Order: sequence, then C-alpha cells, then structure tokens
Amino acid sequence: MKWKAMEKARNLLEELGGTVLTAMETLEREAKENEPGEVEELFWEAVDLRMKLNDVLIEILLRYQPLARELRFVRSALDSSYDLYRIARHLSRMEALLFIGSPECARDVAVGGMNLIRPWLTIGLEALTRGRPYPVEELPFLESSFEDFWNENVKTESPTAMGMLMHCEGIYNHTKDILRSALYYLEGSKGLERTPILFIS
Repeated sequence: MKWKAMEKARNLLEELGGTVLTAMETLEREAKENEPGEVEELFWEAVDLRMKLNDVLIEILLRYQPLARELRFVRSALDSSYDLYRIARHLSRMEALLFIGSPECARDVAVGGMNLIRPWLTIGLEALTRGRPYPVEELPFLESSFEDFWNENVKTESPTAMGMLMHCEGIYNHTKDILRSALYYLEGSKGLERTPILFIS
C-alpha cells in the first residue's frame, strides 16, 4: 500500500540523515583527538541507505502516482538523498586529510565547520522526516556566520587547512540544498519564493 511505502521511505531518509549526522560528529571527535578511522565506514553505510531509499522512492512514483504533498516529499527526498551522499563523501575526504597528518589549524577548521553546519542539517532533516517547520527568518544569520567562518580561515598558509575549508564549503552548500528541499516539501514553490538566500552558493 502507498502509505506503507511512504512510511518506509521516510524511515530510510531519517536513517540516512542520522548516519550522516553521526559521521559529522565522528569527524569532529577524530579531529579533536587526532585519531581518524571511522568516517569511511559510515560513508559506505550512507551509500547503501541511499540506494535503498531511492529504490523505494522510484517504486512510489511508478506504482502509486503520489499527488500534492506526497509528490513533494518524493521529489525532496530524492534531491536530499544526493545531498546527503555528497556530504558523507566530503566527510570521508576530510578524514583522509586527517590520516595524512593534519596540523592543529586544519583540525580546528574541521571542528569549527561541523559545529556551524550540523545544527542546520539537523533542522533540515527534521523538517523533511517529521514535517517540523524551521526558522526561515534565521537563514540570513546562517549565511553571515558561514561567511565569517570562511573569512577567518581562508588566509591560512596550510594546504591541509584550506582543503578542510573547501570541504566545509561543499558540506555547507549541500546543507542549504537540503533546507531548500525541506521548505519545498513543507510549503511548495511559494515557500521558496520568499527565501532566495537558499539559491545562493
């Protein structure tokens, strides 16, 4: 039945999002302790979950012809599954930088980036999986906070720190894409019209 398939998709999306959030927390811990080694495994878990989720979403499209809010969820979940995969990939590459031996400044960039981005990724995932509205009016503060974070670190002379910063930027942009997908699911196209900041990367 359609409602069972929709519930399965929602649960898989929540599990995928939880895996990526765990990977972010793990990377932050690894950067603080300078002991990498667990994020890559979480990345492959995310890859497997994304494939399962997309199979269910395609089945919903082909068999049940979802309408209105259901269709918006399917589209948003498909888009977000890609963004979550890309975030997980960035995290695995950041861990690889830790493996080759990162100076403290590079580890600090990783920790700072995760602290800034993770709360907003959580908000986007809760909006998608639980239908929980989020504070759209605070998005300009997110944008300015990341801009400040970028400006504080972009003048680094460490190639590894710059690599970390570039990965943080990628994670940030994919997080904004997830927030955009969540708003589309909750409010449709009209919601996106009042948040042009989500289209700036």
